[in-house]
Amino acid sequence: MRRRSLTELARNPDLVSGIYNYCDRWCERCPLSSRCLLYASEQEDEDNSPESRDIQNEAFWRKLSSIFQETQEMVKEWAEENGVDLTQGGDEEFEQRKQRRRQADNHPLAKAGKKYANAASDWFREFDQVVEVSDLASTESDVEASETLVDAREIIHWYQYQIAVKTIRALSSKMEEERYDDPEMDELPCDSDGSAKVALLGIDRSIAAWRLMQLSVPERADSIVPLILHLEKLRRRTEKNFPVARDFVRPGFDEILGAAN
Repeated sequence: MRRRSLTELARNPDLVSGIYNYCDRWCERCPLSSRCLLYASEQEDEDNSPESRDIQNEAFWRKLSSIFQETQEMVKEWAEENGVDLTQGGDEEFEQRKQRRRQADNHPLAKAGKKYANAASDWFREFDQVVEVSDLASTESDVEASETLVDAREIIHWYQYQIAVKTIRALSSKMEEERYDDPEMDELPCDSDGSAKVALLGIDRSIAAWRLMQLSVPERADSIVPLILHLEKLRRRTEKNFPVARDFVRPGFDEILGAAN
């Protein structure tokens, strides 16, 4: 079967434009993956060209080159639509972007996100030395507890580092937006708020997952309290720095499923 091009896939009227810009990239758990162009392109490769996932295989690089060429065809149109002069910006702008990135990396919110990620790793390292999930499954109730523990752990690990990554993106975008300070842009959705919302949802879900961990291994409940408190403090500080982030409408997710998803 012929592999469809990115342009052909994009013609699907059921796709939600830009849905992948503010997602958590957890396609296996996403209720809207069938409406995502990024996921559709990945599935196209998986169904018809499995070797393209092997970075050692020439097919991977041919595929990447093909996508690059297709994208180049769209770049000029995107630039014109967004009023971007592709000829402007050189080393000075590049250095300014690097500086803003460093500022975002060193922001207290970013440091708090990284600190949480390290603390979560430390907790699981100690936990794994003491408890085996299989040891919990001696009765029916224990089986349920072990399954809950596995789900909770999967959620925690998925968002563990992503919280800091999305927070840094939100901070970087905010600096960029403040740099231009265009009154006409004030009414438009900000990437900083969209990124901060993804970070906040990751925090929310991580707090809930840690609570599930407490219920699954009550003997370790007290050791989890500092992690939940750290996340709660980070959640409140993020909301303070991005006061309208929760109101940001993510394409697809908040339009179709509602803000809770």
